[in-house]
Amino acid sequence: MKVLYIGHYKEFGGWSQAATDYILALDKIGIDVVCRNVTLTRDKPDVEPRILELELKDTSDCDICIQHVLPHHLIGSTNFRKNIAFLASESTSIQHLTWLDHLKQMDEIWVPNSQSKEFLEKDGVGLPVSVVPHTTNISKYKKQYREINIEQAKDKFKFYYIGDFNDRKNLESVVTCFHSEFDKTDDVALVLKINKFGESPTEITQAMDKLTTSIKTKLRIHRKPESYLKDIIISDMLSSDDILALHNYCDCFVCPSHGEAWSIPSFDAMAFGNTPICSNFGGPKEFISESDWRTGHLINGVYSCCKCSDAAFEDLFTGKEYWFQPCEMQIRESMRKAYESWKKNPIIYTNRNRSTGLKQAEKFSYDKIGKLMKELIIE
Repeated sequence: MKVLYIGHYKEFGGWSQAATDYILALDKIGIDVVCRNVTLTRDKPDVEPRILELELKDTSDCDICIQHVLPHHLIGSTNFRKNIAFLASESTSIQHLTWLDHLKQMDEIWVPNSQSKEFLEKDGVGLPVSVVPHTTNISKYKKQYREINIEQAKDKFKFYYIGDFNDRKNLESVVTCFHSEFDKTDDVALVLKINKFGESPTEITQAMDKLTTSIKTKLRIHRKPESYLKDIIISDMLSSDDILALHNYCDCFVCPSHGEAWSIPSFDAMAFGNTPICSNFGGPKEFISESDWRTGHLINGVYSCCKCSDAAFEDLFTGKEYWFQPCEMQIRESMRKAYESWKKNPIIYTNRNRSTGLKQAEKFSYDKIGKLMKELIIE
């Protein structure tokens, strides 16, 4: 058996990291895997050395083809014994998209979470659909990272967010809940590490300042936005190690988005013991255990019509789709619970959560998910 893995693994962001980790998981368990990149925007400079080695391998004799690309790039082929599509979707249906027709060229589909499988089967894709959770190199959570010092957050409980600045991520709820629940009498800070493709750090900071000022004005808890706690905005590009150092520095990750196929930052936060607060939808349901709050908090909510001004494609996240609307009362309650638990004993809080989070993360190691992929391939 020889696997050709085609993906956007040299892009920036979660899609790239997911594809990289799946390739390395197959390689780790001894699968003969060859990879080929499909560039969408531009290639990042820090590609894993082992990935570059696997690119040099010949594609001859590949009998399995995994295509981890945008659905409209999928191509069915009779050259392989099995054509597998990897689909990451973040709303309740893709029935109105041409994606469904492209998927039907394949022999089977892999998705990262159980809810995506349920929705795809309801859409009538007519192909076998299997859940293959994201995987990761567990050793990165055990490394030593450089110390980060943010004077404004010194000796405070640090809520934080790492990710894109777009409508789907629901940063409005992150900012709203923080400033509704906490004020200057609490030892707390909000750290926002945000990215927005095609915009400079200055432009990103200005846009985020505009959003936070608007939210504070509408909350009307204080007469002036300056009377609220000041948000810490990081808009510069950071290396992968510096992102992990930020996880290591902060305390509680907040990501109540409208939809996540997985959410790598939330998973990383859990592995560092930072009790992610996530929407009870899609990817986070696979790794946050509702029976153990130390792995994180799942926020319930309702489905609402998508209202998205910045989707990557014109027909994606339109009013024809539903996405998840998390309950802000529950977000605030979870944030307060995390803060009060830390306040009682910061050292115990951090050590217990880290042990629990890392143990949960180990269920998604290269070995475990690599073996799952192997079983599905040989079926």
